[in-house]
Formats: sequence, C-alpha cells, structure tokens
Amino acid sequence: MKKWIIALLFGSCGFAAGIQDEPRQIRVSLQFIEVAHTSLTEMLAQKDQSGPALHAKAMSLSKKGQAKILESCMLVCKAGQKATIESIQEVIFPTDYLPSGLPTNLPNEGNPTNLVVRRVAAFEPRNTGVTFEVEPYMASHGMIDLRLSPEIVKQLRLETWMEHIDQWGDATYRLPVFESFRIQSKITVAPGKFEFVSALTPKMNTQGPVVTRKILVFVRADLLPVA
Repeated sequence: MKKWIIALLFGSCGFAAGIQDEPRQIRVSLQFIEVAHTSLTEMLAQKDQSGPALHAKAMSLSKKGQAKILESCMLVCKAGQKATIESIQEVIFPTDYLPSGLPTNLPNEGNPTNLVVRRVAAFEPRNTGVTFEVEPYMASHGMIDLRLSPEIVKQLRLETWMEHIDQWGDATYRLPVFESFRIQSKITVAPGKFEFVSALTPKMNTQGPVVTRKILVFVRADLLPVA
C-alpha cells in the first residue's frame, strides 16, 4: 500500500512539473492614444514617469475628451512563438501608367507593316489598416521579453500627377498618398502593467515644423492561467 502511495505522489509531482515546463500563454495588448503635444510634455515632466502612471494619465485625458484612443489590439500566444494579427483592406493602385511595351507584327488598320505597341499599366497592392506582430519570451524574475512590430497604414488622399483626356473620357493619372505608423522594438515588461513604448508624430496637412499632436503607444503583457 505504501509503495502505491509513494508512486502516486511521485507521479503527481512529475505531472505538475510537466505542466510548469509547458510554454506559458501570454496575452499582449497594444494601445495607440493621441494626445496634444503639450499634454505629452506635461506628462514627461511629472514626478512619476513609469509606464502605468503615463497610461493612467492618458486614459484620464481620454475620459475628459482631451485625448483620443485611435486603436487597440490584443492577441494571445505561447511564450517563444510568433503571432500576427491583421485587420486590413487591400488598396490596388497603378504605379506605371505607360510602361515600355514590346512591338509586334500584328496588322493595324489593314496595314501589315504597321507595328502595334501593347502598353499595359503596372499595379501594386498596399495593405491599409492594422498589422501587429509580437514574439513574447519568459525572462528572469518573472518578467516578459517582447519583440514588437505594430504598423498602422491609412490612405490620406489621391494626388493628381497629370490631367489627361482620351477617347473614352477623363483619364487623369491619380496616385494614392499613404500615411504609416511603424514600430520595431524589443522591451522587457512586468506582467499585468502597461509600459510606454513610443511617441509617434502624425504628419500635418500643411508643411512646417510645428507639431501639435503625438500618438502614444502602450503595451501590456499578462500571463494566463493554464487549465
């Protein structure tokens, strides 16, 4: 009887150790919050400049209508594995309206000696929206290492490169103008606490050195219990 009890205890300990050796599940949350440039300056001048304090201040400004939450992303993955989420819309636009073509000996208007040049426009796709790639690792002392690659892309407008009228009507050449916010970073965070990653500067419609807005990026990683 004692042997069975000892075997059962050793088996239970081995099972528990096996569960602890399994890759941990980590939930990573990312937030983009737009604030005034003056607000960011005041936040960085306060005594407590930790990630949780800055995030709490940004959320307080949001509730007062003085800041705007632009985007929130969240995904769950195992430690040591790469995970990606995409919330995108593909925009296909021409990049070359008159690329060089190859002449052929096809007859044109009954003249077999007339060369016909075939010209086909070249196109390129661009993903607009949100792409978030993360790779978390368990660090020492219960901390979490994160490799982050978030990106936000939006189409601002169409710019006219050349006005043109052909036999079918308006054939003006217009190309899209995109704005992108991209971060590539490796940081170490404490579980369950927001960390301040970066401050991005959106471009103004008018040219000039004046900056009125900033986009603050915060990240948080949580260890999820394993059933």
